[in-house]
Amino acid sequence: MASNFKVFIVFSIVFSSFFLRGQDSTLVLNKTEFEALFLKNNLALLIENLSITKAEAEIIQARVWPNPTFSIEDVNLWRPNSIKNEELTPPLVGDFGRNHQFTIGFEQLIITAGKRKKLIELKEMGYAYSQQYFEEVLRNLKVEFRHSLNQLNFLQKYKEVYKSQLTSINQLKASYKNQVEQGYLNKGEYIRLKALSMEVLHELNQLESEYESVEHHIKLLINVPVYTTIQLKEEGMKVDQEKLISLDTQELIDSALVHRPDFQLAKLEEEMAMQSRSIARAERIPDLSFLGNYNRGDALYPNYVGFGIAFDLPIFNRNKGNIRLAEIEIEQAKNNQKLAAQSIKKEIALAISQYKKAIEFAQQIDDNYDAELDQILAAYTQNFTNQNISIIEYLDFLDAYLENKRIILQAEYQLREKAEELNSAIGIDLIK
Repeated sequence: MASNFKVFIVFSIVFSSFFLRGQDSTLVLNKTEFEALFLKNNLALLIENLSITKAEAEIIQARVWPNPTFSIEDVNLWRPNSIKNEELTPPLVGDFGRNHQFTIGFEQLIITAGKRKKLIELKEMGYAYSQQYFEEVLRNLKVEFRHSLNQLNFLQKYKEVYKSQLTSINQLKASYKNQVEQGYLNKGEYIRLKALSMEVLHELNQLESEYESVEHHIKLLINVPVYTTIQLKEEGMKVDQEKLISLDTQELIDSALVHRPDFQLAKLEEEMAMQSRSIARAERIPDLSFLGNYNRGDALYPNYVGFGIAFDLPIFNRNKGNIRLAEIEIEQAKNNQKLAAQSIKKEIALAISQYKKAIEFAQQIDDNYDAELDQILAAYTQNFTNQNISIIEYLDFLDAYLENKRIILQAEYQLREKAEELNSAIGIDLIK
């Protein structure tokens, strides 16, 4: 029995290990495909989308009239002994109601001064506000997501540079080790290569750690399991550098004032504040309540039906405080709208300036410079292997090679970043 239990445990462990391995997966997608996954799976967007549904429900509720009020009062559950055998009031149904007193009341509230219509319009504005707020959340999340994709692309390429050099240096180190052991070379050069290998490995580990952090953040944004591995294709990462040449700054500002959700939110805040003031003014006019009641056994007539009307007398409360509050909110909303417009103008001007500088710097780098660096490094490595150059010369060029590779990749990265910042400032994907 115990042996069977041990077999079961071993089988369970093996099965679990295979199952967990099967859970590992790799996503190899381009930028467009990753963004489609982001729009579909991002939890923050899903949550914010529910706010739009909530705003729809508020409109439905605002359209509903208040329920009438029904009451039964003054019911006497007992009769004095002196009148038990007398019939003061006849029964209503069967023996029910004989010599009993009760009152039935009915009340319906009538909202006056168009307050109900104004409230519906305010809720509709709230629905439009929810939609624009969703667009603003989406705009900010897209900037964050694309920034992470740009980082991932940069780190993928930069890691490959260090991996390639680490392989080359380790090959040189192994070759030098053999020659040092045979007494052909000085051990100092071998130690220097070994130190260089450790430096490159350290830098590679730093890049790997940074890459994992960015990868983890992207997995969080697209809502995929933590054990998923992500790889970004180069497709779609190149920036159209000519797109901005024919565009005018004022045209971009005008476009932003139409498409930027944060500016539309500022406009809606003013409209909603004005609508709130309209409702506050309407609140000065009291609502009406239509009343109806049936009284049995407590009036001139055995069955009394009466009607009436009720409303508050606007003597002490003229809603002045709420009206003043709404007027202050209107002023705040107007100033906020002006501030939003100024911020957008400055943001676009800065984004255009930085994007142009990124283009100018990227254009200073020859298209074939990257390949030339690889060719020259290969020649340096070969000459160093053949002992035509010293280790100092080789290491100096290797440092320059790695630095220039970083500059080239950084220029590409900055160009994509500044393009995305300009797109975000305008509110549309102008530069692909």
